[in-house]
Amino acid sequence: MRVREPVVADADRLGQIHVAAWQAAYRGIMPADYLDGLSAGERADYWRAALSRRPRPGSVRLVAVDDGDVPVGFLFGGPAGGDADAPEGEVYAVNVHPEHWGHGAGTDLLRAAQRALAATAFETAVLWVAPRNQRARRFYEHHGWRNDGETRTEEVFGTTVEEVRYRRDL
Repeated sequence: MRVREPVVADADRLGQIHVAAWQAAYRGIMPADYLDGLSAGERADYWRAALSRRPRPGSVRLVAVDDGDVPVGFLFGGPAGGDADAPEGEVYAVNVHPEHWGHGAGTDLLRAAQRALAATAFETAVLWVAPRNQRARRFYEHHGWRNDGETRTEEVFGTTVEEVRYRRDL
């Protein structure tokens, strides 16, 4: 895998990855009708708009690509909570197409993001994960992230999600 910055032309593929990853990872965690109603086209429009905007200071925008330069996963991060004055970084989203789970894309994305956040002078970073998403929790723990006990309920793309916070030194 290779990691690079995404471009607007990646938006359609990011929409496909986003929907496939959520439908696989959140089955049994989020309502089935919500997951079944996700639209790759709507997600692509979201990513097209996001990638058309200039990145905020401290933003981390990455895609893992296969040998043909086709995205197989993405990661977005930046200052915690999107607050430019935040004292720590945050990984906002990591999604890898289920066909590529276990092949290193997530690891490559997470390592590149940790380096990028550290280069922005953050000493620590956080991320939020659904408590019942055991696969993701094992993945983060394998890479040195630890549950710090904080919880929240968040509105994410039209559904309410319970989350626990993970933290690690960079």
